[in-house]
Amino acid sequence: MVRMSVVAAFAAAFLIAALGAFGVISIGATSLGVGDLPLQRRIALGGAGMVLLALADLRAMKRSTYCPIGWRRQTPRTLMRRHHMLVVATLWGLDTGLVVTTFRVAAVTWAALYLAALDLAPWWAGIAYGMGFIVPFTVLLIRPELGRAARARTSSDPGLETMLRMRSRVQGLSAILLAVTTLGFALIFGFFTSVAP
Repeated sequence: MVRMSVVAAFAAAFLIAALGAFGVISIGATSLGVGDLPLQRRIALGGAGMVLLALADLRAMKRSTYCPIGWRRQTPRTLMRRHHMLVVATLWGLDTGLVVTTFRVAAVTWAALYLAALDLAPWWAGIAYGMGFIVPFTVLLIRPELGRAARARTSSDPGLETMLRMRSRVQGLSAILLAVTTLGFALIFGFFTSVAP
């Protein structure tokens, strides 16, 4: 029961923070009049951004590291010694859900924020981002092996270790997704260009 409370606290905080981050970006884009720019220009900027972000993923894969964009920090583990588990789970969810405050494995997260900044993705894209993280992470957290791994002196959860070793696959999938998005933008841009008077 305690584990499910911790998972629920983390998931709720992550989703709230993700909605907040995407909401702030969308409100900022609206207040700056980004949506008033011609759609073709925003699509071209979106495609160019996707190419650069795909290159960031490829660079990270080559160097066997995390996404080179963003802060190199994570939620401090020392919080576990000073606060109740529910407080720590909530703070961890808020910190990681904000997108910009912790490191990212792949650049696809930055792509989602960039599209919101170009007014090509709505504020509620934060829900999709949040669910895309929360669902697989929740499955990982509710596994019984995790409890034993948390108490062990050394890493003993082969599932967790496998997930950590999959970083380059995630980055490769992110680069492919960004390239496909770029192709989609190119096709849309070509369509608008061909029908323009």
